[in-house]
Amino acid sequence: MQERATLRWLQLTYKVPSEPSQKRVWVWRRLQNLGAYALQNSVYLLPHSDEVEKHFNHLAHEIREMGGEASIFSVVALDVTDERRILQALLDVRNADYNKVVKVCARFLLKALSLVEKQVWNEQVHDELAEVLEKVHVLFRTAKRHDVLGSLTAIARASAAESITVCEQVFRLLLERDFTKARRLLEMNYEWISPESPEIFESRKDNSPYIA
Repeated sequence: MQERATLRWLQLTYKVPSEPSQKRVWVWRRLQNLGAYALQNSVYLLPHSDEVEKHFNHLAHEIREMGGEASIFSVVALDVTDERRILQALLDVRNADYNKVVKVCARFLLKALSLVEKQVWNEQVHDELAEVLEKVHVLFRTAKRHDVLGSLTAIARASAAESITVCEQVFRLLLERDFTKARRLLEMNYEWISPESPEIFESRKDNSPYIA
């Protein structure tokens, strides 16, 4: 029976002065931005990587500078079930960020499909779609900035990047008012619009808002 690969974790344990409370809040927000798992009060975990080690070391330094205490340990889990539960919780949060990008792109492409079918393009539509593209880029940059899980989130990250690429390609074709090529591109990438079959291009008319 093949043994599972051992996953190393970094554990940050810290204590900050009770006053002023802003110091505790600042540390908590930094850990939230990193997506660290709260094992208990003031004890946080993340899978080991050079990037995580760098972030934890920097945060530990900041905690000590504010008069607190901080220690970093390299640990392994003894209970596989607990480890899987914690890892899945971390992945769920990061994957949700990337899935949000994909969902906004899907609404963008549904709107683009409606425009292609009606062969409509004007300044107002241009501004609306350009704004959505900018928003989706911001969402993606934010998701990547908070993601320190490396290869563990590679598939979700790549999917989000690919969906953005399709949106940009469709947008450029609409700018050129090349509705034929835009429709062909949408047909080739229908999986980013809907899990339904390609018949969507023959029967579905979408008039819903493309962004919440």
